[in-house]
This record gives sequence, C-alpha cells and structure tokens, in this order.
Amino acid sequence: MEIKMLRPQGYCAGVITALNKIKEIAKTEKKVYLLGMLIHNKDVCNALETLGITIIDDQNKTRLELLDMIPNDATVCFTAHGVSDAVYEKALQKNLKIYDLSCIHVLEVKNLCKKFLQDGYEILYIGKKGHPEAEGILGLSNKIHLITNKNDLQKIKINCQKIIITNQTTLSIFDCEEIYDAAKLIFPEIKHLNKICNATTIRQEAVLNQDLCDLCIVVGDKLSSNTQKLMKVSTHKGINTILVENLLDLDINLLYNVHKVNITSGASTCKNAVLAIVKFLENFDYDKIETHDKTPYLSYEVL
Repeated sequence: MEIKMLRPQGYCAGVITALNKIKEIAKTEKKVYLLGMLIHNKDVCNALETLGITIIDDQNKTRLELLDMIPNDATVCFTAHGVSDAVYEKALQKNLKIYDLSCIHVLEVKNLCKKFLQDGYEILYIGKKGHPEAEGILGLSNKIHLITNKNDLQKIKINCQKIIITNQTTLSIFDCEEIYDAAKLIFPEIKHLNKICNATTIRQEAVLNQDLCDLCIVVGDKLSSNTQKLMKVSTHKGINTILVENLLDLDINLLYNVHKVNITSGASTCKNAVLAIVKFLENFDYDKIETHDKTPYLSYEVL
C-alpha cells in the first residue's frame, strides 16, 4: 500500500502551548478544573484526567452555566477556544484562581471585535452554533450576529452603515468565501477580516492540493471543527474520504481495493495517533484482513 502523509501533522503551536501550560499547572495546583475540553480531542482529555484535572463539560450548557459546577475559591483553566468577558467576570465573582489558555489567534479575533464595537460597528461573525469559540465571541455584544450559512444573511436586520464580517478561526476556506461573497452583495460597504488561522489554512490547502488516491483518511476528533472542515475540503475535491479519531476507529473493511492512501489530521490531533495508523497500514495484508491485530500499534503518548 502506498501511503502519503500530508503536511503539516501534529498539534499546532496554540495546542502545544495550551498543553504545556496545563501540565505545569497540574504540578503546582492541588485541584484544577478545566472549563470544557481543553481541545477537541477525547484522548487528550482522558490523559489530562490522569493528571488530576477535572473536566467540566456538557454540550448542552454554556460556559457561564458550566461555571456553576465549579466550587468557589477553586482553580479554573479556560480552554484554547477562549471565553467571553461575562465568563471571566463570573469566575472572578466566584473567587476562582484563573488560568487563561486561550489560543492567541482566538484572542486576536476577540480583541479586534472589541475594537470595532467601540468604533460603532456591527459585526457579522461566521461560526458554528454552539461551538465554544463562537460562544466566547458572541458573548461580547448583541451587536455581533452569528452567520452559519449564507441564508442567515437574509435574516439579519442592521440599520448601521458600519459593518464588518469575520469568522471562527477553524472554518473551511470554501464556506467562508461563499458567505463573504454573499454578504458583499447585501452590504456593499462591508469590511472583510479573514481570520481563519494559518495552521488551519495550511492544512486545508494541503488537502485541496493532494494527489489523487483511493482513500483519504482524516484523523481527528469528530467534535473538532477544523478536522471536520478537512473532511469537507477533501470530499469537495471528489476524493473518497473518511474521518477517524484514532486507529481503533478505523474500519478495516473500508480498505478493500485501496492501494493508495493520503493521510491528514486536525490541529488538535496527536502526531503519534497518525503514526500508529501509518504503521498499521504499512503492515496491512489484504489476504489476512480478518485477522489483523491493532493492539501492537496502540501504545503511544498524547501529551
């Protein structure tokens, strides 16, 4: 089987920074609460729990609501996705010791939004409903309007002449460009600030420019927005594509008649998880497909 790893692989710089910080925090603080998943990677979350970190997460609750589950005077870490000012203020009111692990690119968007709000702008924010990054930005002001697709633009009622459009950092370049173009037709004077982070953009471009293959494997958590977008970009290119969280998640029945494989991964995916899949595929035997054992490839570090 011919296997090609699309570059880059492994954690992006923001994820590496967040992981390094929380490991140091776990060494110095006795009881640490993490407000949501540090990154969208269940394997990482499981590993953090072994360090004594308690993850407070519920997909049906906002960060503000999740704070109620943390006792006063405890230590809390905000995730790489960032939080709104309201969350920060509530944490202070609870007398929590705060460690903010927000990605610098998320903070950049947040600060830009604050600046434009102060200058009298209304903001169209392209994002995924319920995603913690979007939640943090939308919590800044009711003058920030969530746009999940171009049809949402028709529902927006804005009397202000000063409008900007920006986006969640982990989205698809295709989705954003389509919405940008549609917004320009409705609001001709709109200012455009493309804030898809560089790590996300480079991975999407690599997938867009990949050679033809029998199968493209996208490795990453199904909750990860940037991983989902890699899947979408590859499928958009017309390539048979699957998303797996790790080697255990790989259905070997999908490997029948597959001779050329491309592999990419999300910015919150451990490179070791990708290498485990590569090693398994390198030793894959079509004639023994029913007896393949994944166990020898499953021992690796994620932190």
